[in-house]
Amino acid sequence: MSAILEAEAARLTEQQRLDELKTARERNKWGQFATPPALSFDIAKYAWHRLRRRKGEFAFLDPAIGTGSFFGAFLRAFPKHRIHRAVGIELDKPFAETARTIWRPQGLEVIQGDFTRQKPATRFNLILTNPPYVRHHHLATEDKQRLGELAQEITGIRLSGLAGLYCYFLLVADAWLAEDGLAAWLIPSE
Repeated sequence: MSAILEAEAARLTEQQRLDELKTARERNKWGQFATPPALSFDIAKYAWHRLRRRKGEFAFLDPAIGTGSFFGAFLRAFPKHRIHRAVGIELDKPFAETARTIWRPQGLEVIQGDFTRQKPATRFNLILTNPPYVRHHHLATEDKQRLGELAQEITGIRLSGLAGLYCYFLLVADAWLAEDGLAAWLIPSE
């Protein structure tokens, strides 16, 4: 079994363990809905299909890395010699530590923290992510205000106070995406 598949098997085991530590209600409040591996792989393969003719290497970002479903899919879909850098950001410390432990040998840099409070030092030409699906009523008023101002500063778009956290992630990520970059988002259909 390849190192990537071994890491993915370990990730799935840890994902289940971490999910069992929280109630469904707690996961809902955090907006944590794990990405099925087949879906993350389909999205990564589609991204490779769209980008394969581009010259150069790819800088990957997942601003809500979780345990690293999209990173594992990225490693399987993109040729290793075309990977320049990979960064994942995760607010939930146990998830960040799990992603770091499992994927560091494969080159993933994990930042434990709030993506919306990070400042991009560089831009990435590929973002693959399943952002947190936190409904607006789970966001504090001051967080909505801060996120709304940040999103508007970055994109010029003002979101409704009824927007969920994933909407802010979409707009804030614009500051991280290279001009010719591709972003694929797994978001709800609402």
